[in-house]
Amino acid sequence: MDMTELEAAYAGLLEAAGRDILAMSSGAEWGASTVLAHVIASSRMLAAASAELLAGRIPVVDNRPTQSRPYLDAIIQAAGSHAELLETMRKSGLELVILAAQLGEGQIATSVPTIILDGTRIRVERPIAFSSLLDPGHIREHLKQLRALPE
Repeated sequence: MDMTELEAAYAGLLEAAGRDILAMSSGAEWGASTVLAHVIASSRMLAAASAELLAGRIPVVDNRPTQSRPYLDAIIQAAGSHAELLETMRKSGLELVILAAQLGEGQIATSVPTIILDGTRIRVERPIAFSSLLDPGHIREHLKQLRALPE
């Protein structure tokens, strides 16, 4: 599958987050570091699901851990700096792009059991095509979120 758009979305997010040095924004419920940690967690979740599809298994995609404050805080702490957080995001996005690019048409069209929460609101709780989960719109939304943070 062609991952050009997804790769471009990650590049745009990395560029904005690196240029604007938004790491320590504290005026919002989720500052920039937390948003970036969420993107990292989401990328890892989708990379693992891609690997399961490549292994012939049907993954369950549940984004609740990607919104867990202890998990996001651990990602931030493990990175240690804004630069390392950006590098972790770059690598996790690249991992996802590399794995997803290997998926065949049948794998990408596979309906996978999915739970997607947005805050506390359930947005999806049903099987959906895996290709829908690879939509670069998720990354673009977080770019908008970063740009909207108070400085």
